[in-house]
Amino acid sequence: MNDKSNLADKSIRRLSTGQLISGILLVILGAVFLFAQFLGSWFINAFWPIFLIVGGIIFYAAYFTRAEKPAGYEGLLFPGTYLIVLGALFLLMNLIGWHYMRYLWPTFVLGFPISLGVMYKFASGGLNQRRKNIRSSIKVLTVISLVLYLISVGGMRLWPPALILIGLIIIIKGFTRK
Repeated sequence: MNDKSNLADKSIRRLSTGQLISGILLVILGAVFLFAQFLGSWFINAFWPIFLIVGGIIFYAAYFTRAEKPAGYEGLLFPGTYLIVLGALFLLMNLIGWHYMRYLWPTFVLGFPISLGVMYKFASGGLNQRRKNIRSSIKVLTVISLVLYLISVGGMRLWPPALILIGLIIIIKGFTRK
C-alpha cells in the first residue's frame, strides 16, 4: 500500500504549473459563463474583453512557467501583452462608452511598443543588435502613437510647441552625450 501512496504523491507533483494555470483559468471562465446565465446577456456584452485579457495571461503563463527559456522564447510576451492592451481598451470602451474611441484609437498602435517593451525587458542576452533594433522600434512607434493621440484630440494647435519641445530635447541630448 505504501507504493500506491508514493505513486499518488508523484502524480500530484507531476502536475505542471502550466496545467495548473490552465485549469484555474478554465474554472474562472466557467464561473464567468455560469454568472452570465444568471445575470443575463448584458454581462457577456459588457465584459467579453476579459476573454482577451485571459488569453494574454495564458501567453504570460506559458512564458513564466517554463524553467529554461530558449532564445526567442520572449516572443510569447508580444501577443500576450497586445491581447491585454486590447482587452483593457475594449473593456474601458464598454464601461465608459464607445464614442470615446475617437480619441483612444491610437491605443491600437501604442499596443505595439508596449508589447515590444515587454519583450525587450525579458529578452535574453546582452545589448546585441537585435535588442538595439527592438529599442529603436519602441521609440519610433511610441512617438507615432503620441502624434496620433495629439491628432485624435484635435492637437493641430499643439504641433508648434511639440516640435519646439522635441527640438530642444534633441539639442540637449546632443550636448550631454560624450
